[in-house]
Amino acid sequence: MAGASFDPGGFFEFDLATGSIAARGAGRVLVLSDSVVAPLVSAAVANGDLTSVRKLGRELGECVLEGLGGGALDATVEAVLESAAGVLSVMGWGRLRVERWGDALVASLDHIPRLDEDHLGVAALLGGLLSALAEHEIACVPVSSAGHFLLVDPSVAQKVWKWSRSGDDIAAIVGRLAPGGAA
Repeated sequence: MAGASFDPGGFFEFDLATGSIAARGAGRVLVLSDSVVAPLVSAAVANGDLTSVRKLGRELGECVLEGLGGGALDATVEAVLESAAGVLSVMGWGRLRVERWGDALVASLDHIPRLDEDHLGVAALLGGLLSALAEHEIACVPVSSAGHFLLVDPSVAQKVWKWSRSGDDIAAIVGRLAPGGAA
């Protein structure tokens, strides 16, 4: 499994006779434009309940795990991230990259769909996906308008969000989270 890589070929099955589309590992899917999904996500953000978006992320994480042929802990980090990036990409969520900033991880999405002003919907989706892969709850906090999300323990997510909203950049936030930082 160490050499597993994401293969987009055959990811979708089209059944024209029944008018349905299925994704490998996810069952039936609906193809919706971001202009349809955006009001739904914006309403979820406004109501303060992104449970359904996070659940969608978990389902995408299950697709990744199925593509890996087992648990993410049995594969290389590179294989897991490549598969996660592939699934997000074919589902239209953008191109995922993960970077290390000291002891912190920052997920970045290029060509991110504009669903809500602060990217909270995409943060919830990424948090669900990464939690499914890690088998541990992870929060993804938007820390820039350019689609950067800091991966943190949910217990510090609100604090990180406040720092970001007050103008701290990624380096300052990571510095505050480091042992001995000004948390």
